[in-house]
Amino acid sequence: MYKTVRGRTYWIEQSGEGPVLVMLHGFTGSTRTYEEVIQDFSESLQIVRIDLPGHANTGSIGVLTMEQFCRDLHELLLQMNFHKVNILGYSLGGRTALSFSVLYPEMVDKLILESASPGLDSSEDQLARQAQDEGLARKVMEDGIESFVKMWENIPLFQSQISLSEEAKNKLREERFSQDPKGLSESLLGMGTGKQPSWWDRLGSITAEVLLITGAEDTKFHSINERMMKELPEAEWISVQQAGHTVHLEEPSIFAKIVEDFMIQ
Repeated sequence: MYKTVRGRTYWIEQSGEGPVLVMLHGFTGSTRTYEEVIQDFSESLQIVRIDLPGHANTGSIGVLTMEQFCRDLHELLLQMNFHKVNILGYSLGGRTALSFSVLYPEMVDKLILESASPGLDSSEDQLARQAQDEGLARKVMEDGIESFVKMWENIPLFQSQISLSEEAKNKLREERFSQDPKGLSESLLGMGTGKQPSWWDRLGSITAEVLLITGAEDTKFHSINERMMKELPEAEWISVQQAGHTVHLEEPSIFAKIVEDFMIQ
């Protein structure tokens, strides 16, 4: 279903009954990202999935900052009569879920972050990443979605996806190919890692219960989450063996069990 806030229209999917779990996908993802995980849930959960700005059925809605989208998400949830939710996010979706928890702590009960970070904590790193993301934004607009996806799926961060089945690889590629170049460009320019605020100094103020999930083969985010654990007041961290950046895709059943156990504890 489509819902509109501040003149911007978002695609939202809602299913099931029970505790509310908002699931936010990563860059080049969609509401389809967590389909296999949801199928593996045995407990009853009310799942809310949203196509993030620039992605899939939401598509191009302009360049939004992280704070602007979180404000839209807050209003969308209130429109749906949700005043307290649990929220899970992967990568871009994880940065978004964390940002939402910092900005609207009264709305979040449990926070699940998969391969996520609080952003970059130095202005030099932020500026360098902004330049990198601006380059990617130009590339997707100039080269088109197929060329961009072929480049994107071969970056070192996704090296562990080589072990995926051909069926899983094809589904992932299809999801990426379905994206609109203009929308992805807007996402990079507005909600890229370099553009979002750094939340490192706000981690200690998070009131939600936090679960961090990383793949043991993802050394970059293993290091980031190790540091996050020292700053978060109430958190646990699970590193999944034989998985990289996309734990939900590489080990969906294990990922589903981890999330479900955290939700019902």
